[in-house]
Amino acid sequence: MAATGDFGVFGMGVMGQNLCLNMAEKGFRVSAYNRPDEFQARIWAALDRAKKEGEAAGKTICIDPFTELADFVSSLKTPRRILLSIPSGAPVDMTLEALTPLLQRGDVVVDGGNEQYLATERRSKEMMEKHGIHHMGMGISGGEVGARYGPSLMPGGSKESWDLVRDVFEAMSAKAGDLHEPCVTWVGPGGSGHYVKMVHNGIEYADMQYISEAYDFMKVVGGFTNQEMADLFAKWNSGRLASYLFEISQEILTKPDDQDGGEGQLIDKILDQSGQKGTGKWTVQEAANVGIAVPSVSAALEARFVSAAKDERIRCRALYALAVKETPPPDGVGRGLAPEEKAKLAANLEKALFASKILAYAQGFRVIRAASEERGWGVQPSELARIWRGGCIIRAGLLNNISQAFKRDPGLPSLLLDESIARDVAEAQAGLRWIALRAVEAGIAVPGFTSALAYFDSMRRGRCPANMIQAQRDYFGAHTFKRVDKEGTFHAEWTKPKL
Repeated sequence: MAATGDFGVFGMGVMGQNLCLNMAEKGFRVSAYNRPDEFQARIWAALDRAKKEGEAAGKTICIDPFTELADFVSSLKTPRRILLSIPSGAPVDMTLEALTPLLQRGDVVVDGGNEQYLATERRSKEMMEKHGIHHMGMGISGGEVGARYGPSLMPGGSKESWDLVRDVFEAMSAKAGDLHEPCVTWVGPGGSGHYVKMVHNGIEYADMQYISEAYDFMKVVGGFTNQEMADLFAKWNSGRLASYLFEISQEILTKPDDQDGGEGQLIDKILDQSGQKGTGKWTVQEAANVGIAVPSVSAALEARFVSAAKDERIRCRALYALAVKETPPPDGVGRGLAPEEKAKLAANLEKALFASKILAYAQGFRVIRAASEERGWGVQPSELARIWRGGCIIRAGLLNNISQAFKRDPGLPSLLLDESIARDVAEAQAGLRWIALRAVEAGIAVPGFTSALAYFDSMRRGRCPANMIQAQRDYFGAHTFKRVDKEGTFHAEWTKPKL
C-alpha cells in the first residue's frame, strides 16, 4: 500500500469526525480509522460528510477510511503523525499498546482527549525511552463546531514533536485578531498541554457559574422575562463582556420548547441538575497541590454538586419555609421592578460579571504559573491568552487585555498586579459588591460571585487573620510561627503548667 496520508485520525466519534474533516478541508490527505465494531458506521458517515461538504464548497476533501489498524498505519507518510480522538484513561493505554508495534522511531502520536496530565507525562516518557516515539498531549477547546471549523489547540510535548505537527495544527486552528493569528502554540514539554486545558476548563466552570447566577438573580429578584434577559446578554456581548458563553446564553434564553405541543422557552423545561466530567475537580485538586487558591472554580464545582441533590433541596425548601421567607414568592417569578430599578440592577450586574471574570482568569493563570515553575515547563501566559481568543469555549474580548498584561510583564505573578487590569477591577468591584449584598438579603445563593468577591477582598489586604490560625496551630500542635518584628521561628508556652 502506498503511503499517501499526511495525518491520521484514530477514532471517528463526533470530535474525531470533525477534526478529520477540518484537516482534510485545509488540503491535507487524512487517513481515518475506526475499530471494526458496532461503531464502525461512523467512518462511513465521515466519508459521506466529506463528499457532501466538499461538493458544496467546490473542492475535493481527501479522506481515506480504514478499519484495519495495520493498513491505517501503513497508509501514512513517515514520520507518521496520528491524532487520537478517544476517551481518556485506559482506552489510550490500550490504543498505544496496539499502535506501538506498527510504528517506528520518530513517529508522533497526539492524544487529543481531556487526559490527566500525569498520565500524559508517563506515556511521553515511556514511549520515547522504550521506542523513540513522540507522544504529545493536546488540549482541544471549541466543541464539535470548533473541531470542524477551527478550535483552540494546546499541544504539549517535546519541541521536536511540535515541529513535526505544527503545519497541520496551525492550518486547522481558529484564527483570531486583525492578523488572523492561529489559535495554537507550543505550550511546553511533558503534560503541559493537558494541564493548561484542565485549567482552561476550570475557568470555564467559573464563567458558566457566573452567567447562571446572573440569570437566576435577574429572574428571581428582578422579575426579568427570558426575552429581557436575552436582550441584555446581547447588549453585554457587544461590549466588554463579549464572549462565546454570552453569545450562546442569549440564544438559549429564546429557544422555544422543541417538543411536540410544547409551549414557552426550552430553558424553563430543563431540569436544574448540572453534570460534570472531572476537569473542574482536577483543577481544584491540582491548585491545592501547588498551593494556589481557586475559590471561584471550587464554588462553581460545588454548585454543581449541590444542584445534583435535587430531592434534598426540595425537602429543605419545605423545612425552612417559615425560617427563611423566599423573596420573591416561591413560584420563582419576581415581583417585578420599575424600569429604573431594572436598569440599576443590570448596570451593577454587568460590573459584577466583568470583575468576576477577571478574577477567575487571575486564579487560573496563577495555578498555571505555579505548576510551570515547579515542573520547568516554561509556559508563556501571554501566549495562552492569545490562543484562547478564538475557537475555544472561554474565548472573550477580555483576553486581548490579559495577553497584553503578560506581554508587558512576562513575570507578572498575578493579573491583579497589572495596572490596566487593576483599574478595570477597581471600577467594577462596586457592582460585584452590590449584587452580592442584595443576593444575600434576598436569600439567593450566588457562590460564584461571593467567592470572587472574597478572593478580591482577601488579595487586597496587607494583613489577614492568618496570625490567629498560626497561633492556634502552635497552641495545640507546637507548629511554631514567625513574628512581624523579629527574624526567626518561634514557639510560645500558651498555658501555665499545672502543679
